[in-house]
Amino acid sequence: MIYEPKSNELESDATRTEEAFGKLGTVAPSHRELAVAVFDWSQQAPGAWQGSNTYVRRQILNAVYLNRTLTDVTLVTAKRRPFDSLAERLKIETSRKSCF
Repeated sequence: MIYEPKSNELESDATRTEEAFGKLGTVAPSHRELAVAVFDWSQQAPGAWQGSNTYVRRQILNAVYLNRTLTDVTLVTAKRRPFDSLAERLKIETSRKSCF
């Protein structure tokens, strides 16, 4: 299987994350389960799209895309990116002036 190495890597990451959450003890298990369920759904959405009816496709579009506008010839979309703020580091401004 082509995806087996990545799957194993993700499983080991999930195990390490579970251990870290276990040490914290402040995160509700339902939140972790919800995050995993959302991730799993996002991985299965392309397969659900193929062979589905219009109603299911509209539900997928509503979940994935923030804005959709239809021009005279094209559909313009903006994807939801809920984890971008977590992936980007905060910009830290210092009051020190650089000597260089």
